[in-house]
Amino acid sequence: MDVSAVVLNKLLSEQSLDIWAKLKLVFLDPAYSSLYSIINKHYEKYSGLPSFDDLELTLREGPAAKTLATLRLTEVPEVTAEIALDALIDQYTQSETVKLLDKFIDKLPLYDSNEIKDSLATIAMTIEEKTHTSEKVFTMSDMMLFQHPEDIAKERVFLGLNNTFDAVLGGVARQELIFIGGKRGAGKSITSSNIFVNQYEMGNSCLYFSIEMTAQETNQRNLAILANVNLQNLKQNKLTDDEVLKVVKARAGMFQDADELVLEYMRHRDKFKFEERLVRNHLLKPDNQMVIIDDRDLTIGNIDLHIGKMKARFGDKLAVVVVDYVNQIKIEGNSQYDWQPQIEVSKKLKNLARKYEVVMVSPYQIDASGEARFAKGLLDAADIALVMEAHDKDQQAISFETTKIRGGKEMTFTCPIDWDTLRISPQSLEKPISKEIVKKAGGKGKPDMKKDEPSTDLPWDT
Repeated sequence: MDVSAVVLNKLLSEQSLDIWAKLKLVFLDPAYSSLYSIINKHYEKYSGLPSFDDLELTLREGPAAKTLATLRLTEVPEVTAEIALDALIDQYTQSETVKLLDKFIDKLPLYDSNEIKDSLATIAMTIEEKTHTSEKVFTMSDMMLFQHPEDIAKERVFLGLNNTFDAVLGGVARQELIFIGGKRGAGKSITSSNIFVNQYEMGNSCLYFSIEMTAQETNQRNLAILANVNLQNLKQNKLTDDEVLKVVKARAGMFQDADELVLEYMRHRDKFKFEERLVRNHLLKPDNQMVIIDDRDLTIGNIDLHIGKMKARFGDKLAVVVVDYVNQIKIEGNSQYDWQPQIEVSKKLKNLARKYEVVMVSPYQIDASGEARFAKGLLDAADIALVMEAHDKDQQAISFETTKIRGGKEMTFTCPIDWDTLRISPQSLEKPISKEIVKKAGGKGKPDMKKDEPSTDLPWDT
């Protein structure tokens, strides 16, 4: 059966805009390419699809006219246009998959284990991009303007970073891409970790892709924020008794029915014994987890693969995905610091946010002028871009400014932060006055000197 002919026959007979929106030229047999072009020109000129009679009036004798005549005589099975289109897409998918797998098999002897998995993930993502047909045509009877509060709540996610920000926006929408900009050492990863921990505390599951830091380093930071303990004490195994108890309670809270282990720990005070029993005898909560992916060679394909697995596992409970950070995502065949690949990565992160209906959060670096390093166009795909400023440590504050916010008003807000635990409070406070500004206003102080950028993502070496 000529599936291309069946789909085009259905298209011209029923003049379905839904089918036209999803039909791509590559899906069709090459013999119908000229006819597809004629249909497309008619649509662009008249804002509607032609019928067989319309095309017969405009086509003169020639290959296209003969193709149209043959198409009209095609025996069409009693199936809906949607089923016919699905069969056509399946046929195209099978053909493209075979081509990509042939190339993959040719190089298979040269690949190691990680390259094999990455290549397979790339093949899956390539097929998804080529066959993506999420476009839908909506009439005014297809959409409800007034939504119930519970329906709105399902579509919005509160970041927990700042109460004013969340209240003004009513939460951010699933499928949105949020970039957090800052200079090296401004605390971009700290902010990302706070958003990550906030989601866990709200009862959701969350996914953190770590490129520069190891999983252990990322986990220590997240636990310090969650348990509200001094990060350096945790890293150096110098926690006070009270801090150890806080960590024990936080760890037990991640597992099912683990409260009794906390009581046992309070009797024997052996943290190693507590944790060994915890992971050996208890299961993690099924839909309230913090998952970390540690990958120094992270690619868009791997991000897609892991989000797909986690989405299948947690469903709508997976609300936020953190990629730390966008400038470090590996791009095959390109330098990750070139501006064109950076823009492409940004677009693909946005596509993944829409595909899996999650909020995608990723830090990015800015230069001295506040613009995105490597690629100003990096922010084109973003729904919200926040630029952050870490104030002097003794002021215990961190400020944010929206440089882009789609569908909302620009905002600036300042939050308290405990630089020992790295916990950012959602309460708002007045932005501190920079000490440099005070010196300049008083006519004293030395001229500004360019400072070396810190080597870590902490504003200060603590």
